[in-house]
Amino acid sequence: MKMQYEAGDMNTCLSEVCRLWSPRFQEKGLALYFLANDKLQPFPFDSAKVQRVVSNFLENASKFTPAGGTVWLHAEPHMWERRNATKPGVRGERRRQNVSQPNSTKVSVSDTGPGIPPEYHLEVFDDFFRLPTNENQEGMGLGLAIARRLVHGMGGKIWVESEPGAGCKFSFLVPLQPAANVSTRGKSK
Repeated sequence: MKMQYEAGDMNTCLSEVCRLWSPRFQEKGLALYFLANDKLQPFPFDSAKVQRVVSNFLENASKFTPAGGTVWLHAEPHMWERRNATKPGVRGERRRQNVSQPNSTKVSVSDTGPGIPPEYHLEVFDDFFRLPTNENQEGMGLGLAIARRLVHGMGGKIWVESEPGAGCKFSFLVPLQPAANVSTRGKSK
């Protein structure tokens, strides 16, 4: 999967997605809020891929949140503590990278929908997966699988936090520095 990294403003990127989805949310009687964050600095990322991931999250939120519900889109600087092998090719021996400054941006979509039982938190990102309670819903069960592939292609991480009856919060991390095997266009600040 080819990434097109350009220095950009995550707030602008997410604001555009929110603007595109607002009419659909209004039609369904849902409130959609984007919470811009002035702590985010410009950095190189693939805005089209980020918008695709967020669109997949918003599509699910619009599908499963009942009328009168609320959906929030938010991004913030994040310190992602990764584990790295101590030596190249050595498995098992790992050390934590000490992180003192944000090294990624966390993007989240939260909703007031029915929630997802914990036993399905990993499976929801599998191809063609649909919750047993949603078998009659439209869609093929590919949106979150595509989102996972896009996030991993950016060198990021994706997950869901949810409890039945308490809504969902889907999040992903975008590293501030693109993976070494991708090229960037533009200059980052």
